[in-house]
Amino acid sequence: MKSLYNISDKSYSSKIILFGEYSVIQGGEILATPINQYSARWKKNKPTSNLTKGLQPILEYLKYTNNTKVDLKAFAQAISNGMYLHSNIPLGYGLGSSGAITAAIYDLFVLDEKKASDTSLLKEDLLDIESYFHGVSSGIDPLVIYLNQSIHIDEGVIHILEDNIDLSHYFLIDTGISRKTSPFVKQYIDRAQDESYLSSIVRYKKMCSAAIAAQMNDNQASLCAAISDISHWQYEYLDFAILDDYRDLWKDSLDRDNLSIKLCGAGGGGFLLGYAEDVDKTIMEYNKYKLIRL
Repeated sequence: MKSLYNISDKSYSSKIILFGEYSVIQGGEILATPINQYSARWKKNKPTSNLTKGLQPILEYLKYTNNTKVDLKAFAQAISNGMYLHSNIPLGYGLGSSGAITAAIYDLFVLDEKKASDTSLLKEDLLDIESYFHGVSSGIDPLVIYLNQSIHIDEGVIHILEDNIDLSHYFLIDTGISRKTSPFVKQYIDRAQDESYLSSIVRYKKMCSAAIAAQMNDNQASLCAAISDISHWQYEYLDFAILDDYRDLWKDSLDRDNLSIKLCGAGGGGFLLGYAEDVDKTIMEYNKYKLIRL
C-alpha cells in the first residue's frame, strides 16, 4: 500500500468517451480520454466524520466478493483513521464518478503493483471493484482514470495513447439532470434484437471508427463530417436517450456545418458532448444553455 503522505496531492481526473458509446456493446471501437475539469482526491478527516462512511459499503462489497487484489485490512484501517475521497465529479453525468473512486481505491490499496503494467489484467482488477456501483462494469472508465491517459480499444485490444487528444473543439452541455446508465443500455439492447436496428448499428460502428481515425490523425475536416453523421444517427436511433428539453438544440445543430451534438455516455441526462469549429462563438450563441469548454 502507498502512504497517504505520498498520494495526498494526487488527483484522479474524470473522463469522457469521445466515440463508441453503445456501439462498444457490439464490439465497436471506443476512444476515451481523461479531462481535468473534475476530479477526486484522497483526504483525511475525523474518524467519526460522515465523509468516511461512503467507503464502508464498498469495503463490505469487496469482502463479500472475496476480492484478493485490494489490501482489505489496510482499506478498513484507512476508513477507521478518517480517510475519504473528496470528489467534484457530478454523479450520473457520464464523467466516470464511480470510475474515479475505483481508480483511487486500487491505486492506494492494490496488493501487487506490478500487475498495473499489464493493461488487460489491470482492467479486470478495476472492473471487479467498479462492479459494486453498476452490477456489471466494462472497466474502461477506471482504466482511463487510473492511467490518466487516453485509450483506444479496437477488437478488444487496448491501445494506450501517448499523446494528449486535442479537445479544443469540444464542449460539454450540462443538462442539470443526473441519470442512471442501466435503463438506457437495456432499452438499446432490446432494440438491437430487431434486425433492421442491428443493421443500422453496423453503420453506426463505421461512423465511430471514422471519427476515431480522424481524431487520431488530426484530420479536422473528416472529423467534423464523421461527428455530424454520428449526431444524425443518434438523433434518429437513440431518441430515447435525448431529453425533450434538448431536442430543439440538437435538431438545430443537424442543419449546421460547424456544430454537432452527441451523447456523452448513456444519455437521458448528465452531459451532452458538443463539437464546434468555434467553441467560444457557440457558447455565446447558445447562452440559454450551460455550455462548458473542455
